[in-house]
Amino acid sequence: MSDRKLHTKTVYILAWVILVCAGILIKTGITDDVWKLVYSGIYGSSSGETGESIYSPGAAEPDVYCYMDYWESQVREVCEEGRTYQTEDADSEGEASSQAETSETSAPASTETTEAAQRSADARTVSAMADIMSSYIGMDADTLLSYCYNATYPKCVKKDELDAENLLGKDLSLDMDTGGYKVLIYHTHGSEAFADSRPGEVDDTVIGLGNRLAEILTDTYGIPVYHDTTAYDMMTGVLDRNASYDYSREGVSQILKDNPEIEVIIDLHRDGVPDDTHLVTDVDGKPTAQIMLLNGMCRDEDGNDVDYWSNDNKVDNMAFALQTYLAGRANYGDMMRKIYISTSRYNMDLMPHAMLAEIGAQTNTVEEEYNAIEPFAAMLAKVLLK
Repeated sequence: MSDRKLHTKTVYILAWVILVCAGILIKTGITDDVWKLVYSGIYGSSSGETGESIYSPGAAEPDVYCYMDYWESQVREVCEEGRTYQTEDADSEGEASSQAETSETSAPASTETTEAAQRSADARTVSAMADIMSSYIGMDADTLLSYCYNATYPKCVKKDELDAENLLGKDLSLDMDTGGYKVLIYHTHGSEAFADSRPGEVDDTVIGLGNRLAEILTDTYGIPVYHDTTAYDMMTGVLDRNASYDYSREGVSQILKDNPEIEVIIDLHRDGVPDDTHLVTDVDGKPTAQIMLLNGMCRDEDGNDVDYWSNDNKVDNMAFALQTYLAGRANYGDMMRKIYISTSRYNMDLMPHAMLAEIGAQTNTVEEEYNAIEPFAAMLAKVLLK
C-alpha cells in the first residue's frame, strides 16, 4: 500500500514540475525557439544565407526558418516535371569587347533569329510561374516579408506594398510586337571585379557579366538587348562611387529617350561582403555565385518618405524583383539570396520594370560569376516571356 502511495505522490510531483517548467518556458518565450528546432528537425533547415550586404554593414540576413524550405520543396516537386536540361555545353564566355561609352550588343532579332532562339529556349525550361507563385500568393504581409526579404529597417516597407496577390498578379511580359530593344543592361559600378579578375580585363568585371547576359537573352530567348558598357564609377578617370548614380542616371535617361521601346532596365552589380564570406552554391554541378536582388524604398530608417528620393514605380519594381526571385528559388534553390530592402532609390524610379541585381561578391571567382548568368537569364525570361 505504501508503495502505491509513493508511486502516486511521485506522479503528482512530476506533473507539478512539468507544469512549472512549461509555464517558465512560455513566459520567457523559449518555446518559440524550441518549436523552430523541432520543426527544423522535421522539414530541414533553411539555406542559411550568411552573407552580409554592403548596404547593411554588420547585419547578417535573418534566418528563413524551415517553414519556407518546406514550402519551396513542395513547389519544386510540382514544377520538376517541366524542367529539362541541355545536352550540350553552353557557349564559352563572351569575347572581350572594348570599353566604349556604349555598346549595342545586339540588333532587334529577325524572324529567323527569333525562331532559332525559341528552339534553343525550348532546350531548357524553368517551371511555370503559376506553379511557382501558388504557394505564396495568399501570404500576409508579415509572412511574405520574413520569407522573401532581408530588411535591416523593416519600417522602410509598408504592409500595403507587401500585397502578395498584387505583386504576383502583375503581368510583366514584354510586348515583342513593337520591335526595337526591350531590355537595357547597364552598370552604375562598372569597375567592380572579382577574387581572381585580371587587371585591365573588362571581361573579368561586371561589364563582362553584362555582355554574357545580353548574349544569352538575345540568342537563347530572342529578347533584343541594349548593353551600355559605360563604367559610371570611373567617369572622372579615378574610382568615384559617390557620384556614380548621378552619372548613370544621366546616361540611362538619354538611352531611354533615344530608345523608347525599352521596357526593362537592369543595373548589374556584384555585392561587397566580408573577406571570409563566400556566396557560392551548386547549380547543375557547377560552383555558382549567389544572386541578390534589391528594392529601394526611398524612406528613412523610421519609414518616413524622403521627397528627393521619390519613386512612383516602387511597387512595380517590387513585383519584378519578387517574381524573378521566386522563379529562381523554385528552380535553383539557394542560388537566390533574399531580396534586400534598402532606404535608398538607386535610379529605379526611371522605369516600372527596373531591377538592381547583385551577382555574387568580390570574394567569388570569375568562373563562379559567369556560371550564374545562364540561370539568371532563365529566371528573367520566365518572368518576361509569359
